[in-house]
Amino acid sequence: MSSSRLRRQDGFIREILWLVVILAVLAVVVLDGLALFSVNQSVKGDADRAAEEAHTEYVQTSDLGAAKLAAEQYLIKSNKKLIAFSSTTGLDGGTVITVEAKAHADTYAFTLLRYVGLKKWVNRMTNPTGTGTAE
Repeated sequence: MSSSRLRRQDGFIREILWLVVILAVLAVVVLDGLALFSVNQSVKGDADRAAEEAHTEYVQTSDLGAAKLAAEQYLIKSNKKLIAFSSTTGLDGGTVITVEAKAHADTYAFTLLRYVGLKKWVNRMTNPTGTGTAE
């Protein structure tokens, strides 16, 4: 009688342990997904804002070097990296400034996928780029 009770308790403990493991894995997946989503959303917005900062600086100083520095400084504050900076003349004769920024997402387990042959995809997902334009 007591041995059947112990077997039922062992099964219950095993089920609880499996439940804890499954919940932990789900938590890591959700946290990694949120980190990737957040960085993908913020890099585009920060690139737009950096382009606006650069355009404002260019309007005030007429110096593209100072405009590029303003964009770079904004991205550094936002924990992003300036990849490309360009300026062209728009259809209305004004200056159009384009900024391309790169960000990095820190994940818990997502980066482990690079060891199963997904290195390029993981690098692209954890290091997204965004382009912003200001006129």
